[in-house]
Amino acid sequence: MSPTAHPLTVPMQADSVLPPRLAFGHLPLFPGDEDYPPNAIYFPLPPDEGGLGRVTFEGLDAVSGSRGEHLPYPRSVPLTAPTKIRDWVFEVSDSPWLAERHNYENHHYQTPLMDTHQHYLFSFHDQFVEAIAQGVWFDKPDPDEPLVPPPAHPLASFSQADPAEAHRSPSGIPWELRRCRKDQATLIRDSRLCSQRLYQFNLVLDGESREAASVWLRTSRGHTYSRMTRNWVGELACSDGLAAPDDFLGEWERYVHEVADRRRSMGKPLG
Repeated sequence: MSPTAHPLTVPMQADSVLPPRLAFGHLPLFPGDEDYPPNAIYFPLPPDEGGLGRVTFEGLDAVSGSRGEHLPYPRSVPLTAPTKIRDWVFEVSDSPWLAERHNYENHHYQTPLMDTHQHYLFSFHDQFVEAIAQGVWFDKPDPDEPLVPPPAHPLASFSQADPAEAHRSPSGIPWELRRCRKDQATLIRDSRLCSQRLYQFNLVLDGESREAASVWLRTSRGHTYSRMTRNWVGELACSDGLAAPDDFLGEWERYVHEVADRRRSMGKPLG
């Protein structure tokens, strides 16, 4: 099989002439950069809209830029007539680059990519940007703070100001549950581009509420699934479709029980 570019439906149209800017890396250049701006593609919107659009990445593994006006891979559906809406974002199937990155990551870090990552291609007037990533997200950056990710980004933690449901584990530790406030149809639509944080589980310890695990919704290669993850640990459990919090309650309570045992052994309170 040879690599093929499949058009991806996205919520923004890039200007058909002006070039993009690829922002990559984590070297802070200014005092306000301490939080490290996200890797992103900034692109001019069409003249009738004005301003900039932005692509940020979920699980970015590799990125490259090159010049050219002709797609580097054949389209899955050939163009037959001019169209007002230009295809400019593609997923590349049977990608040698994805296979190469998978082999590297799996060999050195035991991190397989083939089932979790995509090869994305962004086509501008005479430039291309390609990326190996788990997902992509489109937004309009704040003109006054163009390097700051939006607070409503689907990968951002829920705000402490968001409504929370208070619970107490049988192990004695209090915890909170926060839910995404998007409707189901919007969640599933958006999950085709990037994982959507469905639920956030916070432990309430020493008077502070902090995220301890989250459940994410993703639709990839026609499959919609929900998965629970913890920072620095990764995936704990997975369920088909749009899951309910109770689908992960057993896994969550096992973790909370471990936390309670550790705190008891250290002589710390359970709340």
